[in-house]
Amino acid sequence: MSSPQEYQEGPTAGGPGWGPVPPVPDALTEHPGAAGAARRRHLPVLSVSALAYLMGPIAFVIILLLMRFNVVARESRWLWLAVFIVSPLVSFVCNRLYLLAPTPRRLHIRIAASAASVTTVTYLTGWGPALVLAFAFLVLENIAAGGSQVWRATASWSLAGIVAGQVAIWQHWAPSFLSTSRANALALMGAVVLLFMIRMAGVVMEQKERAENSMRLSEDRFRSLIQNSSDVTVVVDGEGRLSYVSPAVTQLLGFEPSELVGRSATEIVHVDDHDYVRSRFASVPTASEEASLLQQFRMEKRDGTFLNVEAVITDQRDRPSIGGYVANVRDITERKEFEALLAHQALHDSLTGLPNRQLTVDRAEQMLLRARRDQGAVALCFIDLDNFKDTNDSLGHEAGDKLLCAVAERFTHMLRAGDTVGRLGGDEFVILTEGASLADGPLLVAERIRVALHEPFFLEGYEGLPITVTASVGIATGDRPSAQELLRDADVALYRAKAVGKDCCVLFEPEMQSAAVDRLALKSNLYSALANGQFFLLYQPIFELESMAVRGVEALLRWRHPTRGVISPDEFIPVLEENGLILGVGAWVLQEACGQAARWHRQGYRVQMSVNVSMRQIASPELVGDVVEALAASRLDPDTVTLEVTESVLMRDAEATVAHLRGLKELGVKIAIDDFGSGQSSLTYLRRFPIDELKIDRSFIAAIDGSRESTAVLHTLVELGRTLGLSIVAEGIETCSQLEGLRSEHCTYGQGFIFARPMNPHAVEPYLFKEAAPTAPVEPPVGAPRSVGAIG
Repeated sequence: MSSPQEYQEGPTAGGPGWGPVPPVPDALTEHPGAAGAARRRHLPVLSVSALAYLMGPIAFVIILLLMRFNVVARESRWLWLAVFIVSPLVSFVCNRLYLLAPTPRRLHIRIAASAASVTTVTYLTGWGPALVLAFAFLVLENIAAGGSQVWRATASWSLAGIVAGQVAIWQHWAPSFLSTSRANALALMGAVVLLFMIRMAGVVMEQKERAENSMRLSEDRFRSLIQNSSDVTVVVDGEGRLSYVSPAVTQLLGFEPSELVGRSATEIVHVDDHDYVRSRFASVPTASEEASLLQQFRMEKRDGTFLNVEAVITDQRDRPSIGGYVANVRDITERKEFEALLAHQALHDSLTGLPNRQLTVDRAEQMLLRARRDQGAVALCFIDLDNFKDTNDSLGHEAGDKLLCAVAERFTHMLRAGDTVGRLGGDEFVILTEGASLADGPLLVAERIRVALHEPFFLEGYEGLPITVTASVGIATGDRPSAQELLRDADVALYRAKAVGKDCCVLFEPEMQSAAVDRLALKSNLYSALANGQFFLLYQPIFELESMAVRGVEALLRWRHPTRGVISPDEFIPVLEENGLILGVGAWVLQEACGQAARWHRQGYRVQMSVNVSMRQIASPELVGDVVEALAASRLDPDTVTLEVTESVLMRDAEATVAHLRGLKELGVKIAIDDFGSGQSSLTYLRRFPIDELKIDRSFIAAIDGSRESTAVLHTLVELGRTLGLSIVAEGIETCSQLEGLRSEHCTYGQGFIFARPMNPHAVEPYLFKEAAPTAPVEPPVGAPRSVGAIG
């Protein structure tokens, strides 16, 4: 008799197989059918002889009683005693030998011994052929113990036993109540029935073995997946305690499974997630619904740290082998960190780390909602760094990026905790303020922003070069239907701050919006203005102040709008500069002005033609080509063309401007500084610029009527030009006193309404042959428009 844990008999690919049976401890991997099969594999192998050995005394008494009533053949009692002693003993010995070393030969010996025992007992009764079905017990016992593969051996030895018994009857070695013919007939019929039973039992056993083998493989596969999976599988019973924990928990949390079994599941869940986990467990679909629930929460590791996990939970309380909720838990900490990183990148500026446009607008929406609820004040400051492009151009984009980061840090430190600073892109920032931050008014907040930038920046790698930054600020306050409208109004105010001279703050006013709309419409119309011939030039003569002879003319650009009429250049020139159309328009102005000068020259009027060039034109490499093309087309002497550049444009990037002007000077044209005195040029740069003429800004001319200080400044400017060997032209002369003052300072040339307004070419021609202007010029009418000193 074998021990339950020693051996297992079962089929293999090549025949009967034996080996140790591994225990199946996991309730999660068993069910009633599988558990029953496992128990049957562990049952001791009981042979017929073993049963006979155990029940021998009882069987011996029964045989004696049956012989007394002549039911069985009368044989010696000592013979029956020997049979009931020897047969069980032989069968037991053969069975033990087989179990100690299970080989096919010993299997046959064991079956043969069992068959011999059954044959002896059956044929000693005298009813051998009639009791041939007793071999069925032998067959079923061996097939149950050895599997379907032993049915052939059992059938062979059973038939051998029947044949041996029939031979014993034929030779009268065994008693028989039947005649030989009847005994043979019964034996043949019994053998056929026995073979049928054996085969059927084998088939049934084969099907059972296949089913059990399939179940065993499925259990082994499932157990392997559970035991070796990186995901943790836990079973939580109805009371919320852990009844099973897979080994993967050691790698996930650092606990051994045995340390967690029996503990409450919430003991390893973050305390802030307890209620959430309980509520989610309560909403898990029942087993009948065949659905699962996905939830995320935090679990505590042995070292006290927490990680984010995701659990798929199914209700298996109706299954006796599980009896609880099954949760498959996996670590999603890295995924959550990556999702948080993506969310941060989606809502924050990659360079400065500040909120980007999307997040800034969202916070502005929240700010407006709070303001409506609490009746509070809100303000949005739209900030644009002045001339930030100069830093990029002179020091490179790396320095520009470092400067933006430094500005962002300075803004962040100056704000209150509840305020928000965001970057919209480029050098544009937004600051959102509300409540206490606006106690002293929004303009004071904007002024604090400007003051915060006045302290120089010392960037890493550029420590010896302090960088000073100024900013223009547009402010929008009060309620708006949306944050986008609040941002739009602040942007409109910012544009106005840029237009009035930069480094200042402007508070939005409603009329600014209509101006912005008009500007947008103007911008749209400008794209077709040049193609449709809507631009034209007027010319204003420039006089020699002593002789009043015409020295030259200045070409001034005008735009005849199809519906609004002639538009002031102050309105459209900045728009042309902004969208880059000034390059095309400027080239057209050069062509027209040079062509007109050439026509006058052919008529005998050799006048100097002055043409304004803008900041974008000076910075463009196309300007030299445009001048060359205009001179070639008109066949004009380059010495008769003067290009006027405003002082502010010259100083924006002085080094680059010097190089550009030298390229123009090599063509033979003259260079004049327009609006001189209004900028910040130094004597050093004036010496370096290849200039021929200074045009004094009209503001100094207008001030000489009643101010000694202004007269002194004018005197200084004229003397400076004379010292540098430059021609001096005074702009905007409108009164006789201004004219006399300029004559007394020995200013050489002048222009203004006192002499002539800008006019068409035909109206200019009478001035060209006059030797002198009237000695007492007529004052211009009140409200007369002023000359414009740019391209327009």
